[in-house]
Amino acid sequence: MFAYIEQDSYLHRRNPMIKLLVIAVLTVVVCVSYYPVLPIITFLLAFAATWLAGGIPLDNLLRRLLVFFVVSFLFMFSMLVLRGLNEEANIVLNMWIFHWSEEDLIHGISLGFRILALVTLSMGFVLTTRPRDLVLSLIQQCKVSVVHGYATMATYRFLPELQDHVDSIHLAQEIRGIPWNKGVVSRFTSPFRVFLPLVCVAARRGERVACAMESRGLGRDNPRTYYKRTVIDKNDWVFLMVSLGIYAAICIVLIRLGLFHYSFAAIK
Repeated sequence: MFAYIEQDSYLHRRNPMIKLLVIAVLTVVVCVSYYPVLPIITFLLAFAATWLAGGIPLDNLLRRLLVFFVVSFLFMFSMLVLRGLNEEANIVLNMWIFHWSEEDLIHGISLGFRILALVTLSMGFVLTTRPRDLVLSLIQQCKVSVVHGYATMATYRFLPELQDHVDSIHLAQEIRGIPWNKGVVSRFTSPFRVFLPLVCVAARRGERVACAMESRGLGRDNPRTYYKRTVIDKNDWVFLMVSLGIYAAICIVLIRLGLFHYSFAAIK
């Protein structure tokens, strides 16, 4: 689901730190907005950028986001149901035993689309950023130590493999007579049976990575050379300025239209 896709697109050629900076700014701003308009726009922009500027096929992107569409819908639905059972003033919508105020509707829809916006931004970064380039950019541009940089890469590359390890553990347990996909009780206890073997796998993987890093002299004070160097060129700065400029213009328009309320401000 979250794995790098090899392409030669505009987003693939951008420096990882510049993309992270754009995502960080957009994340802060979209979390500040109380109304759902900005989260919806942010989701659409992130989706379009990943599809068009990132060169990710539309069917592939939709398939990866399908589970988050479901989660977001269920989240909005459950919040609206729970808030609809409360008796509050300023009711604007009635349906059977449910009564919603303007604040209830805005709060539920905004949080649901905020989840979609943040997930789409994160997925666009992961799909268009090679783990090696991310680590090199951390070391060369952000001056992170080599030890911490390569530890980050090991963790970053291990996360997409978690599902494969979980499947292997399930198969190993089933071979030994422990069914994991039969019955409600088995499905409920399955995560607990997987947790300890998964921790052991992660510990062995970490030990092997540590031995490999130590055998190559990682952490020595001697100057190191790199097979590839990452740089921030003028195209990266243009991407940063244009992205933040467009987003700032959208926020200004929403503020003037009264569709951008700070999350800590009450709706009047």
